[in-house]
Amino acid sequence: MASKATLALTITVIIPTKNRCELIRELLNSLENLRGLTRIQPNIIVGDNASADSTPKIVEMRKTSFPTELILLNVSSPGKSAVLNQAIRRSTGEVLAFLDDDVVVDSSWLEEIENFFQSNRAHCVGQGRIRTGLGDPPDPEIRRLLQRYRTIPELEFSNDIGDLHSLNGANIAIRRTVFDRVGYFDERLGPGASGTSEDVELAQRIRKADMKIAYMNRAIVYHRVDRERLTEKYFKQTHWRQGASRFLMKKRSSAEIIYNLIRASGQYGYFTLFGNERDRYRSKGRIYHYLGMMDAKRNQTEFNRTR
Repeated sequence: MASKATLALTITVIIPTKNRCELIRELLNSLENLRGLTRIQPNIIVGDNASADSTPKIVEMRKTSFPTELILLNVSSPGKSAVLNQAIRRSTGEVLAFLDDDVVVDSSWLEEIENFFQSNRAHCVGQGRIRTGLGDPPDPEIRRLLQRYRTIPELEFSNDIGDLHSLNGANIAIRRTVFDRVGYFDERLGPGASGTSEDVELAQRIRKADMKIAYMNRAIVYHRVDRERLTEKYFKQTHWRQGASRFLMKKRSSAEIIYNLIRASGQYGYFTLFGNERDRYRSKGRIYHYLGMMDAKRNQTEFNRTR
């Protein structure tokens, strides 16, 4: 009889998407070339949030020839979190692995997730490594913009980091039992709703339930580098949405928001005169963050007034 450590692990891969047909094509190509795919046989759910492009057609066409079960899940309720929640309900795996649609996976990604959860049956939540898909050698201008704006996820820790405090939904794997215990994604949050932070809020509930988030350092994905995200406009939008999302997660008083906004503005002024570019943009992002929070506070007040 097989020991507990070698029992087969069932995995479901969940990919939410909307109007990104070419990115989905690239991601499916990388999944098709995974090592261990035909042995592990995960089922893959592409949750399509009412795309107006050829995304549904591409997934349907790939289903018949794909080497493992590929499911197209049509979700009409708006927002990434709504898609994720319906996909969780549809899934059958003991472990649910989540990917954003603008990544491609390393060839060993699936085997590394299997190894991670089989090596310690107590592991419940894993955060995978996220790298940017830059050329070799990387374009120095792109690298400079990545460091300035930090609007494209990169997640690299040392192997001995220990427990993590948050999650980045581009590459995570979670045992199904976690959702039974803490609930699903908050549908007020994330792209298509507040704009962001659905993964951060879930991580807070996971840690509040005394469960640990471990680092899957060898489960690697490569995030697409989109030049549109390396701009002042996108930087502002990102931090504004983050502020609005964090307000929904934890209501704050007007006085607290204004105090933090004034403090961030002072830091920005100081770092503009005496600091480096990273410090300046960090404080600038905080200004947009608190302006977004203030805007969310104002919208909630107006909504309550009209009820």
